Amino acid sequence: MNQCTLYVSIADYQKIVDAIKETFPDKGVQAAADGQSVTVTDKKWFGKSTLAFNFMREEADPERFLQMKKGMYGFFAQIETAHEKVKEKLLIQITALNVAVGIVASKEIDQETFAAVLAIAKEVSGIVFLPTGHMLDKEGRLLLNTEGESEVDDYLVTVSTELIDRHVRPSQSGEERKARSIQLLQEQGVPYINHLPVIVGDEDAVIRTKEEIVQRAIALCLIAVYAAGIAENGEIAEEREFIEGIIEQYGAADFFTEKERKLLDDPNPSQTDMVQMAWMYECYWVLLWALGYKKELEFPSEICDVSYAIDVLRSAGNYQTFYDNAVVRSKAEILDQADLIYRYDWACVDARINNRIVAGGLEPGVVMERHRALNWLVRHMEDEWDYVQMDT
Repeated sequence: MNQCTLYVSIADYQKIVDAIKETFPDKGVQAAADGQSVTVTDKKWFGKSTLAFNFMREEADPERFLQMKKGMYGFFAQIETAHEKVKEKLLIQITALNVAVGIVASKEIDQETFAAVLAIAKEVSGIVFLPTGHMLDKEGRLLLNTEGESEVDDYLVTVSTELIDRHVRPSQSGEERKARSIQLLQEQGVPYINHLPVIVGDEDAVIRTKEEIVQRAIALCLIAVYAAGIAENGEIAEEREFIEGIIEQYGAADFFTEKERKLLDDPNPSQTDMVQMAWMYECYWVLLWALGYKKELEFPSEICDVSYAIDVLRSAGNYQTFYDNAVVRSKAEILDQADLIYRYDWACVDARINNRIVAGGLEPGVVMERHRALNWLVRHMEDEWDYVQMDT
């Protein structure tokens, strides 16, 4: 192997350059004037070797970088694995990347050189992709490969705080909302940290349109019904025939994302995918609330009432009735819930990292899916559904 790629989520890419210099203090390190590359030269008596670090940054070429991320996301998304939690976290991490560093050696990358690459990865909390299709964490442990293998039980997604909040302008409404959320967390006995940032304020927030929310709600309900049906009885052909009839009834053929349509068209979907998609009931539950079909969004301590959720759409009978009867909640109400779930999710992540039960009775799976739906509603990072980030 004479090449690999380092991927990072970082606001100041100069920190990567600094990490390279610190890792090779006794080598010749030269950064290009245009900031696109760094070359490490090791001169010896009988020749020299080089290690080139070539930078690709999202801010410099956003369209090309997006296509690269989509390709990587698709590559790992199709891998069947027993390590579904790790896979899900890796996919989230991929959506948050903003710098790719192609590393090319003039000779074979030996053990010492690769250890140096991992030292750089550790310094900037990056992940390393090998030509074999192996993705490694910053410690050099296998996160996932094409065979679905992994050496870890969990993975902590790392996103630069500056990147998360660079689109958020400080606002009084955001600060006041954060204060209200923290007060509620205190009352509920849920852990929190004061320095978790604010989310976008009323002044800058743009909520999804009624049409977008209605169509996404229908798609989520139908994909969850389909997935849960297969997970329960394994009758793929029967469930597909049933759901296609419902899709036609609601004129919903164009409502599904690329990932969802691929699942619907898969003649032999995996049990893991079906179980994962059945969790979309929780996202649908949030959208029912946002559309006024539910009076409250309850404390996320248990899964939603699936029978009621399905009946809301079923009783409408068609797209137009479901649309006409919906009344989108105010921007302030939706932002209140988005801020609160952000802090609930932090509590869940913190408990998982420290191997303890979440205080306050939160159900982590429910929290995560609600976070996904609410971030989509408030256009967090302008991500479309398949790429929604749930940063904590």
